[in-house]
This record gives sequence, structure tokens and C-alpha cells, in this order.
Amino acid sequence: MIKNLRISTLALGMILASFAYDKKASMAQAPPADAARARELTLNLSDKAALKLVQIPAGKFLMGSPMTEWGRGQSEGLPYAKIVNNITQFEVTISKPFYLGLTHVTVDQYAAFVAETGQKHDEPGFKQTGDHPVVNVSWNDADAFCQWLSKKSGKTVVLPTEAQWEYACRAGTKTRFSFGDNDADLGDYAWYADNSMDNNKEARMTHPVRQKKPNAWGLYDMHGNAWQWCSDWYADYAGAGADPTGPKEGGFRVLRGGYWNAVSSGCRSAYRNWSNPYVRFDSRGFRVAVVAGAD
Repeated sequence: MIKNLRISTLALGMILASFAYDKKASMAQAPPADAARARELTLNLSDKAALKLVQIPAGKFLMGSPMTEWGRGQSEGLPYAKIVNNITQFEVTISKPFYLGLTHVTVDQYAAFVAETGQKHDEPGFKQTGDHPVVNVSWNDADAFCQWLSKKSGKTVVLPTEAQWEYACRAGTKTRFSFGDNDADLGDYAWYADNSMDNNKEARMTHPVRQKKPNAWGLYDMHGNAWQWCSDWYADYAGAGADPTGPKEGGFRVLRGGYWNAVSSGCRSAYRNWSNPYVRFDSRGFRVAVVAGAD
């Protein structure tokens, strides 16, 4: 009996050791979300305004949407001439970590830029406070903000590439949204057509940042609230590669993320929009990135 008890104790010890090893291995193989949150970068814009960014880890992901994704658009994958076996997605490598704004650039943050530069900025047709995402910003305006903040901070501040944006939005997921496939859950993460009415229920509009849940890498409002300009000229996807930046020239710049009056399918991780770089609308804002090695 004592012998059997010793064997049982030994077996129990092996089981516990195995469990501890599996737990350690599981922790070692966990998604890099915690690592991304561990490093943040703060850029001071004025005595009253600062901009916070979080580090996004290097990695690989499938860009675009599969043929079977509900609500997908024709531009969200490889052009027809490159499709094989109905596979439209392609692998993209983000070779270096980079920082991305936790939120859209806000009204208060943009006001610091306007105050120093005299940049023209028109208020939208709805009321905003300082923590709303700034809108009525063209691509050219957003680029000018990045150049101003680069000189002010000593960092290389840019608009994210389209690939960086989708990679950061997905945060390791392959689903329609950064949180899954279900439209019913979108309201927990985004301001969009179904929930963006003002307090008087009279009109849809932007809402303050950081009121909805973030994605797994700590980024807020990657879906909805205001469109986000990317650095790329718009074009058909070229296919697999490392750190794609889009064509060298074009007529339209890329917008991502959806906005306060978008339907749910227009807020998906793979959804693409584009516009003239000089046009301002009350649906368009941006968030900034800091290039790798600039911290």
C-alpha cells in the first residue's frame, strides 16, 4: 500500500510538473499584446497637450479579406489576375516594431498645431470637445501636422502605411473585426451608424476617444468614429512582401477604419476607402506613427 502510495505521489508530481511546463510554454507563446503595451511613447505638443503612442511589435499577417467574408469589397484583396484558387489574401511582413497613436489625433492636440502654425481648420457641423477626434482634416493637413511634430519632438512622425494600419488594427486576429466576426459586438468597440447619435437623438457625430473597448494591442477606435488617413497612394494590392508602402504616385490617398455614419461592414479590419488628398470632410481624421528606431 505504501509502495502504491509512493507511485501515486510520484505520478502526481509528474502531472504537476507537466502542468507547470505547459503553463510556462503557453506563456512563452502568448500573443505579443502585453509586449506591445509595455512600451509607450509620449510626445509633448504644448503645455496643455501631449500625444501618447504604443509600440506595435514586428510580425507577419494576412492582409485583405477572404472571398467568404461578409460585406467584403472588391478592392480588399489581390486583383483578379493574381487570384489562385479563390485566395485573395497575401502575407505581409512588418519587419520592425513601430509606435502608433493610442487614439486619433484629438481636437486639443490638433489645436496646438493650429496655434503654432496658423493652419486653416474649419469646425464640423456638430459640437466637439477637446477629446473628440479632430475631423475636417485633409491628407495634406495630416501630413503637415506630422512634419510639424517631427521638428518639435525630434522624432520621425508619419502617417502609418496601410499595411501598418491593418496589422495594428487586427492585433493578431484573422476575423472581420479586431474582436471577432459578430456585427452585434461592434458597438462595444466603435462609434458607427447604429450608435453615434448625439444626446438629443437628432444627428450622428463623432464621440470622445477612449470611450469604447481597445483592441488586443491597446489601440482605441480602430473601428469607427472617424476615418484615418494612411500614407499610401491608393492602388490595387501588389501581393506578398515586406513593409509595403504603396505606389510612388497616384490620385487618391488611402483611408481606413470607418467613421461615425458607416454601416458595420464599412468598419471591418480589411475595409478600404480612398479620397483626394486635399479634400476636407467632417468624417475624416487621422492617427500618427513614429518610425522604428526613432525612440
